[in-house]
Amino acid sequence: MKYSNDTLFFIAAPFGNYIKFKKKANVLPVTGTWTLKYRGGIIKKIYKIATTLRYKRKKEGWVNKMGLPNVGLNVGLRRTNNNEILSIAELEKGDFEKMSFLIPKDQSIEINLSCPNVKGGEKLPWNDVHFFNKENSQLRKYCIAKISPYTTEKELEFLIDDQGFNYIHCCNTLPVEEGGLSGKKLKPYVEDLIKMIISKWGKKVEIIAGGGISNKEDALHYLELGAKHLSLGTVCFTPWKIKKILS
Repeated sequence: MKYSNDTLFFIAAPFGNYIKFKKKANVLPVTGTWTLKYRGGIIKKIYKIATTLRYKRKKEGWVNKMGLPNVGLNVGLRRTNNNEILSIAELEKGDFEKMSFLIPKDQSIEINLSCPNVKGGEKLPWNDVHFFNKENSQLRKYCIAKISPYTTEKELEFLIDDQGFNYIHCCNTLPVEEGGLSGKKLKPYVEDLIKMIISKWGKKVEIIAGGGISNKEDALHYLELGAKHLSLGTVCFTPWKIKKILS
């Protein structure tokens, strides 16, 4: 099996802030994740990386407890090109509504619905996503919902049937005691989500699969299951592997 001509590769946030493939139209950086308000600059980010980011051999992945340190949405908008994806997250109910007035109507976005490292992992209701649903995002080339590994069919029905999202990113990091886990342990969760979406919605939804992709075989496996596009995350720690995956 080979990649189809319309397969896209998304460089997951925060790696998309730094890794760009400007000459490859099928590679799209995702910047952020940006929150409405300032949560710390480069010094805080370096501190969080140094104190919480660890590779856990027994868990076969990276864990972190960074909590989305970033300089806020206004700066994020200036740092994100119109042909890139702006990743956003809500920390307090009402943030998405306020963001909707700041983000240009034609700016592609990814809505991070499931970061496990903010507010003690508290999950906010998804009511505010309607500010970015299909009806309100007609000018955006991409409007993506990034979901948790534990997303239920009922929650997918809300996003897809009620709100009209047709790009679903499977999936965010796995909540563990040390924070959020990414890597190989995500693969069965991603596989289950792909199968769930395909069985109920078929080709109506364009699935972006990401989690444990470390080589081309991993990428093709997700496509064989029914994903349309791919997201590259922790493999970006070894950027020399990315070109092999893209080839």
